[in-house]
Amino acid sequence: MEQANLQLWLTAQIALEGVLIVFMVVFFLRLRRLKGSMTQTPEQVETSISRFISESEKLSEQFTNNLKEKKDLSLALLLKLERKINEMNHLVQTAEENSSNTRPARTKSNSESKENPASPKSRGLVLKLAGKGHTIEEIAREARLNRGEVELILDLDKQFSL
Repeated sequence: MEQANLQLWLTAQIALEGVLIVFMVVFFLRLRRLKGSMTQTPEQVETSISRFISESEKLSEQFTNNLKEKKDLSLALLLKLERKINEMNHLVQTAEENSSNTRPARTKSNSESKENPASPKSRGLVLKLAGKGHTIEEIAREARLNRGEVELILDLDKQFSL
């Protein structure tokens, strides 16, 4: 019985040693494969670094060119916007001149009934009433302005107060 146990243990030990040898062979094969892929000559390293640098320079140049294009486009749009603003100011001035030439002279009651929406007094009143939570119709009625004028004042204030 003791001899059978001893023989069983020897067989198990031989099987385990065989498995261990197989694992060691696989380990060394993988290690050799990793070494082969990781070993580069200094020339190969220099080549890969110089290739990386040249690609980085190309990307940097493209990025710089894109930024210049965006800057030029922004400047062109800004100039276009300035021209449009000047045109609008000219049209407003022309319209005011035409309306003052075609209307009869205002009486005191007429000028009191309708404030200039651009005046600081009208703007202040509109913003004050809006701050108190009044509706646009209530503000227009109280300030004696059109609904569109009230909306414009509120929109401009919102846009420029940010």
